[in-house]
Amino acid sequence: MVASNIMPKVSIIIPTYNTGRYVLDAIDSVLQQTYQNVELIVVDDGSSDNTPELLAQHPGNFIRHRQANAGQSAAMNFGWQQSSGELLGYLSADDRLHPRAVEAIVAAMAKAPEAVLAYPDFCVIDEGSRYVRTVQTPDYEERLLIANFQCLPGPGALFRRSVWEKVGGWNTGLRNIPDMDFFLRLCQYGPFTRVAEPLADFRIHSGSTTYNPCNAERSDEPLRVINSLYQTSGLSPSILGWKRKAVANAHMLSGFMHGFSGRYAMFMVRMGKAALLDPSSIISRKMVSYVLTIVRPKSKA
Repeated sequence: MVASNIMPKVSIIIPTYNTGRYVLDAIDSVLQQTYQNVELIVVDDGSSDNTPELLAQHPGNFIRHRQANAGQSAAMNFGWQQSSGELLGYLSADDRLHPRAVEAIVAAMAKAPEAVLAYPDFCVIDEGSRYVRTVQTPDYEERLLIANFQCLPGPGALFRRSVWEKVGGWNTGLRNIPDMDFFLRLCQYGPFTRVAEPLADFRIHSGSTTYNPCNAERSDEPLRVINSLYQTSGLSPSILGWKRKAVANAHMLSGFMHGFSGRYAMFMVRMGKAALLDPSSIISRKMVSYVLTIVRPKSKA
């Protein structure tokens, strides 16, 4: 038998809510991993479509739970609480892992014992699972994550249970960027490491939260997240030194979310605040990208 420190158990949570069209692909992508010591837990967050029947009929060896609808974060927190792996991760029900994903990421974490999380490059696919492009994620820098307010990990990331127990789960009060909030808390316990290989598929489709307008409260989540970070005691001098730039970038993301949702006055307010905090932000490539995305006609696909 292989010792656990050589092949640690990996627990992956798939939260699903009315994703019957995609969830079986997500499940199969985990069950077909070349890495053998994987625990898969699927948490149905009160689906009203055919998801419950699909999960019940699937012959695969995985753990099934169902709860009253409480949101993605609550579903994943529940799943992690039921898990037993030394390494933890999650997979959105509309995304997929490549067959070698867990094997490669576990190997990367074994080579970087100081790292608390490892994340791979990934592919973007469309509603019909057609390849769109490959995303080469940036190498990890704490400055990018915090000062640039840039969510570096995408699908396929794994993190250490020992650190998760200190950090806690996802904030159930956040709906748009709970992952960013989690990563900002996690990075205070150690660095992340990048696996420079596409090992997951991120699906873009009309039902995705990432590509849909949101209400004003959700558009202000970046400000709540960055303010929460800077209310934390014991922050390092470098993190404290990035405060103005980090808050400016949070304002820019909030402004983009307002503008993308048609609230153009709030877009101007948030971008104006960003410019006051960090004048260079107003002429950054990020700002150009935000503006172009807002003015581009919305796809109906």
